[in-house]
Amino acid sequence: MFSDSRLGRTAIWVAAAAVLSLVSAGCSSGDDAGSPGASGTSGASGGSGAQTGAAGAVDVTLQEYAIIPGAASATAGAVTFDVTNAGPDDVHEFVVIKTDLAPDALPTNKDGTVDEEAAGLEPQGEVEDVAVGDTQSLTLDLSAGNYVFICNIYEDDTHEAHYQEGMRVAFTVE
Repeated sequence: MFSDSRLGRTAIWVAAAAVLSLVSAGCSSGDDAGSPGASGTSGASGGSGAQTGAAGAVDVTLQEYAIIPGAASATAGAVTFDVTNAGPDDVHEFVVIKTDLAPDALPTNKDGTVDEEAAGLEPQGEVEDVAVGDTQSLTLDLSAGNYVFICNIYEDDTHEAHYQEGMRVAFTVE
């Protein structure tokens, strides 16, 4: 059995690793690198997802203009994404696409949004209209492969496609 001191140190190391993972993801540009598999519905959630990326839950943060998953990969099977919009201003969405294309190389429409029906893209599911401060969950049955998470919102008033603004990131399912 571990002593309380050793358990405390282990907990500190795990917490530090999680924080460093989120910080490094937040500092990146987000460009590193079938049929829909939705098996649940989106809705408000407590958002206590694991950051390990194992089949289970993955926390995802949306913000202007980045998508920051709590893990870079997950195990194939049912994966629940707990998606939080950190804002500070815009509504965002979370779209999961299976593709071998790089996150910044997805086919786009004239307005800069991703053409989700284009060849080479297999949309898996999405959570629409996540308001600032809200958390919604999406459970998908994902097979092994390469995925890209995007926000595909286009703002008419500012002529901004969130995808073009950098809201895209690679994700792997093993």
